[in-house]
Amino acid sequence: MTQRPRLFSSFFTLLWFAAVLAAVLSGLAHLPVAYRCGIMPAWRSSPTVAHYWSAAALLLLGAYAAVVWWRLGRREYALTRFGLVRVILLGFLGISGIVLILHNLPGFSVYGSTYALIKLGHLFCVLALFPLVCMRLLLRGQWFRSRSAAEPRRKRRARP
Repeated sequence: MTQRPRLFSSFFTLLWFAAVLAAVLSGLAHLPVAYRCGIMPAWRSSPTVAHYWSAAALLLLGAYAAVVWWRLGRREYALTRFGLVRVILLGFLGISGIVLILHNLPGFSVYGSTYALIKLGHLFCVLALFPLVCMRLLLRGQWFRSRSAAEPRRKRRARP
């Protein structure tokens, strides 16, 4: 039995993990608990700049993963439930993050309950990804599986 080549390399996985770790740590540095616990005075640079750079790296890696999936992965692999939820959460996380970045520009502002909804939605997506990854590791789930292992597609009815 021949082994199929992996869709994403180990180097890509390492880059993804490093970018996620940097984004999470710099994002947590924005929370009020970071000031109370004394984490922020030890942070030598701005956590906002670090968060923007790690978010830019995640957007770049996410765009690369989308292109690889679109060109190579769709034919041979199918998303599992874990993978679909992960893609949805990462999509909402990216969109809410872009809106929060645009909020910092002078010509674009979001205030009041809309801003609070976007900010809490961004935090919710991050917090929802953590148990998803833990469940995936504990249940030994996969983000995607080969199409040959997927259930056969239903046959379409012939139109009269």
